[in-house]
Amino acid sequence: MTATEALLRVLLLLLAFGHSTHGAECFPPCDPQNGFCEDDNVCRCQPGWQGSLCDQCVTAPGCYNGFCEEAWQCICNEGWEGKLCEIDVRPCTSFPCANNGSCVNLEHGQYKCSCIPGYTGKDCMKKEGPCVNNGSPCQNGGSCVDDEGWASHPSCLCPPGFSGNFCEIVTNSCNPNPCENDGVCTDIGGDFRCRCPAGFIDKTCSRPVNSCSSTPCLNGGTCLQHSQGQAICFTILGVLTSLVVLGTMGIVFLNKCETWVSNLRYNHMLRKKKNLLLQYHSGEDLAVNIIFPEKIDMTTFNKEAGEEEI
Repeated sequence: MTATEALLRVLLLLLAFGHSTHGAECFPPCDPQNGFCEDDNVCRCQPGWQGSLCDQCVTAPGCYNGFCEEAWQCICNEGWEGKLCEIDVRPCTSFPCANNGSCVNLEHGQYKCSCIPGYTGKDCMKKEGPCVNNGSPCQNGGSCVDDEGWASHPSCLCPPGFSGNFCEIVTNSCNPNPCENDGVCTDIGGDFRCRCPAGFIDKTCSRPVNSCSSTPCLNGGTCLQHSQGQAICFTILGVLTSLVVLGTMGIVFLNKCETWVSNLRYNHMLRKKKNLLLQYHSGEDLAVNIIFPEKIDMTTFNKEAGEEEI
């Protein structure tokens, strides 16, 4: 605050409280809080207030881009900031319009550029090239591209299902296959449809089905995805099949073992009997005829020719 401003305030205070009126009334009446009436039917305002009725506040000294609602306030107008609203923040102060475009400030911090001939765009950055001057040559919804006006010839950016210089050729939308997770693609003329495998949905079969999101299991049950349930079932089935195969192999092996042990015992018994007979007829030539393998009712032994049959 300068010395002049301080002196002005002191004078205003002296005027406000140095004179008093008794019974004077102004018409129209002064603001009862911000002024008082003198005998000459004139309203004398309190410091910080002005106007014929003392109903207008005075802004803070130096507040040229703001307003007040109470005395000595400085409320900034749109586009200004700072303690005394001295900072210009309107968008055109940053010169956003290129190529000699003219900037116009709008409400709420917006602006508009008026471009010179040959340029276009919000900030006059784009040149009016072949796509603007000659129109788009692209068919079937293709987008005209001319490098923001700097290209000498336009080109076309084609949507899915079309190709060619001007997007005039209808292509197979299923080549390459857009369906994920082994989905089957069907071309429907400029577009495609995917037949998704179990467990996947969406246009390209890219999103797995979450059937457990609705918590369908009651009484503490745990929900498993369809694919998880299948995997568990296949695992259990594989384990059971392996157990059956192992059991069958065990039974066959045991049967083989029993047959082998029986044959071993049977051969051992025959050798034992043969040795006993040979010891019993020691020194004599014997012919031993044995009937194999299991059904033996009698064993015949022959001595030398002429002997009796035992």
